[in-house]
Amino acid sequence: MIRTRVGYAGGEKKNPSYHSLGNHTEVISIDYDPAVLKYEEMLNLFWSAHRCDQAGYSRQYMNALFYHNDEQKKAAQASVAKAAKAQGVSLDAVKTAILPVGEFTYAEAYHQKYYLTRYSDIRGFLGRTYADGKSLADSTVATRLNAYLGSGKDKDWDVFVKELSSYGLPKEIEDGLRRAVEKIER
Repeated sequence: MIRTRVGYAGGEKKNPSYHSLGNHTEVISIDYDPAVLKYEEMLNLFWSAHRCDQAGYSRQYMNALFYHNDEQKKAAQASVAKAAKAQGVSLDAVKTAILPVGEFTYAEAYHQKYYLTRYSDIRGFLGRTYADGKSLADSTVATRLNAYLGSGKDKDWDVFVKELSSYGLPKEIEDGLRRAVEKIER
């Protein structure tokens, strides 16, 4: 994946915000390289971590898979049937909606790259490096750091260490991350 960002989609309200969503849903938007990762593979990843028979308790937190075009819509609809079967659920019991994304609106800056808030030195550096929350959200470096530092226990730490020097981080932050990886790998 190239980058992720969080925001709001699926509704009609112009300029939704966390405190004024209208009928939007909180979502994650993913940019990926289809030469490296196929859309169908992303769908498989989604379903491997998501139960199709569970419903969110409001429109804001509804379980949904949003598509951008007819090709994605068809693939998403086909993947629902496959997921339901794999999860032992009838199609009638599926509660995950398949919906057009409509317009995506970035969530507020404090919602972006949430796991990095645990690392004030890294978050501070990135906050000074990127002009605004949208730039931070769109940063591949911030996305990679957030992914590894947030849920990296199953990640390939050798890849992370090899990439680290290309991130453009200050030496003290890079050195601290290398030390942290050494502790994780023990």
